[in-house]
Amino acid sequence: MPDIPHMTPDQFRCQADRLLDWAQQYWDSLEQRNVTPQGGPGSVLAALPDRAPERTPDADSEWDAIRDDLDRIIAPNLLHWQSPRYFGYFPCNASGAGTLGILAAAVFNVNGMLWATSPAATELETRLLDWCAHAFGLPDRFLSTRDSRQSEAKRWGGSAGRSGGGGGCIQGTASESTLVAMLAGRDRARHAGAPIDRLRVYTSDQAHSSVIKAAMIAGLALGPDDRSQIRLIPTDHAGAMRPDALRDAMADDLDAGAVPCSVTATLGTTGTEGVDPLPAIADVIDALCPDPKPWLHVDAAYTGAALICPEFRHLADGMDRADSLCLNPHKWLLTNFDCDLFWTADRDAITAALSLTPEYLRNEATDAGAVIDYRDWQIPLGRSFRALKLWFVLRHYGLEGLRSYIRNHVALAESLEQRLDADPRFHLVGTRRTALVCFRMDSDGHTEALVRALNARGRIFLSHTRFVVNGESRYVARVAVGAPRTEAAHVDECFQEIDRAATALLA
Repeated sequence: MPDIPHMTPDQFRCQADRLLDWAQQYWDSLEQRNVTPQGGPGSVLAALPDRAPERTPDADSEWDAIRDDLDRIIAPNLLHWQSPRYFGYFPCNASGAGTLGILAAAVFNVNGMLWATSPAATELETRLLDWCAHAFGLPDRFLSTRDSRQSEAKRWGGSAGRSGGGGGCIQGTASESTLVAMLAGRDRARHAGAPIDRLRVYTSDQAHSSVIKAAMIAGLALGPDDRSQIRLIPTDHAGAMRPDALRDAMADDLDAGAVPCSVTATLGTTGTEGVDPLPAIADVIDALCPDPKPWLHVDAAYTGAALICPEFRHLADGMDRADSLCLNPHKWLLTNFDCDLFWTADRDAITAALSLTPEYLRNEATDAGAVIDYRDWQIPLGRSFRALKLWFVLRHYGLEGLRSYIRNHVALAESLEQRLDADPRFHLVGTRRTALVCFRMDSDGHTEALVRALNARGRIFLSHTRFVVNGESRYVARVAVGAPRTEAAHVDECFQEIDRAATALLA
């Protein structure tokens, strides 16, 4: 046998222990580190050799060098998403429980593409998605145990064979869920005889860019600026889709002989956390669109996490009329990236759009129709054992622990909002729904300079968006409270940094 330098069991235990110690030291160091990276473009490339090592040096010394390089090359050149003073974009949560779940999944290292290739991976995921549907107060139609064939067939004008029960799975990101939902809507319309060039998709002008990208991948847009088949619906002062504008756009398309096939609503837009009015959107669809109806998908990637708290469930009114939805525990529920929960009320429509079974994947359980094969619910064939990290998080924190986590961040965001509102230099933008606070200064130039100055200093990190205020597109600063270790003192420091930078700008 060739001399292959696999780790011995003792070497693995030793280096795993040291790496876990390093991980805890990194987390502990975040309080002292600047949030933003220290180096500019090319810094990491300049520190790395041009070629991979040809042979293994002494194992122990090389692992010491690897950990040193993590500290010397990698960590200084990261935006530290786990920092308690990270307030940009949306959170990207990690936790000890989630990290250990990833370790367990890495040890098993299975491919859960079929039930037959990893029964436990499939069935744990199915049960977890039902747990979470209950935990978030979702309608029963999204449960895997719910057989909604007759009710769904009646709603959509199809036969019982075209509409199955509900259920959920774990996608990588909300972008993947949006694409899967759009493909299901495209397939539903094409099955009814609509040619692809007559199909139309709808979303708001504040929706995530992944909706346009999904249309590009689905063959419904030739590029990011192609609006021949996608309609961006205007929004109101709070960033929510206007149902009257949706009605006008759909009516115009229907009069021209086009076929609406997909509507993507947003529960918590990326820019300002706008919430689209689901009941009114569903009313427009029901009033205007003949059967089969366009697929209504709800992107609740960030704000959906708050549904774990009953007091926020009013934001999801009308969810019982959606075909699918998604939300991301990796954003705000302490589950390490990547973990997007996707539910559908019609799993047969999903698999009809995505299923392809070559001979080498045939097996008795699949052929009998007795199991769920999650490869038919997603774009890739292979899939990792993502359910383990979510299982670990749910078992460690419990639902009450996660509710406390969300409520604490919302309270911290509210306190920051009050301080900004009380200061005449700042103007609140949009409507705070949970833990995202948006504000601006008197001019775009001042607001942009404020964000740049804060991020250059590095003690806190903010991101920005553009939003229509009083009829004008304005540069807006965003503060998303949601990092795992963020406490009141860090939000206080955030305001102090904003105050200091604004004072310097206006001096």
